[in-house]
Amino acid sequence: MTIAVRTSQAHLLPAVAVALCGAMWGVFWVPLHWFGSAGVGGAWVSLLFNAMAVASALPFLLRRSAWEGFADQAVNGLLLGTAFSLYTVSLVLTDVVHAILLFYLTPVWSTLAGRLFLGERLSASRLLAMALGFAGLAAVLGVKEGIPLPRNWGDGLALISGMLWAAGTLRSFHRPTRRVALPVFTFSFGGLLSSAVILAAAAVLGLPLAAPGQLWAMLPWIMLLGLIIFVPPNFLVLWAAQRIDSARVGILLMTEVLFGTLSAAFLSGQPFTLAEGIGTALIVSAGLIEVLRR
Repeated sequence: MTIAVRTSQAHLLPAVAVALCGAMWGVFWVPLHWFGSAGVGGAWVSLLFNAMAVASALPFLLRRSAWEGFADQAVNGLLLGTAFSLYTVSLVLTDVVHAILLFYLTPVWSTLAGRLFLGERLSASRLLAMALGFAGLAAVLGVKEGIPLPRNWGDGLALISGMLWAAGTLRSFHRPTRRVALPVFTFSFGGLLSSAVILAAAAVLGLPLAAPGQLWAMLPWIMLLGLIIFVPPNFLVLWAAQRIDSARVGILLMTEVLFGTLSAAFLSGQPFTLAEGIGTALIVSAGLIEVLRR
């Protein structure tokens, strides 16, 4: 009895942590829009946020023992960091509806990969949670033609980013490390490298994504908000990804859509429709199934 309770709690805390991270990422658009109104391109914000996350992990990596398992974590970090950067770019290159739906196919890729390559069991509760989550996404985002297929480069990047995220979280779960600082460092460094490549490419092509705008004036705010809404979720979601399976992480992160929709409705004056209310309830139900499932 005691062992069962401890096991349940061991899965409950990471699940709640991932759901909270999704909620924080759901309001990520607010500061990005603010920085954008000052002419600061999203590639600069991504670069600086990842640089701060790298710096935040370094004090925990002063001992040589903290670098144990670096090779595995470097691969995980490159996958996850690149996925996050590509997803950010896809939001600029295509409409948000297609980008979000294509990225949040991650539970499908994770479940399929876990079943085909690792022999993971596919439970009825997992299938139900996935069905509710995707139904909620479709309702909230107003998709009438089903899951969209890639139509442009932005759609393609969103789809690829979801696959990379699924691969990264799957490896994180099956190749964990004792401390979270190393996964945070490798994830952030992977994001830093990919953001630098994106920034350089955007600058060569003359895209607004690389526009500096009022970068120096906004730098203190970028650093402050990065320490609030970017660095803490990195620690939480990477700590949790080593304790709960990849598909579950993807389903729980659907709270990003929930809080993104709610924040847009209340902060930007967009109407909150009945369909969005139904979708919200479905997403919450999917999250509860995953949080409470042993």
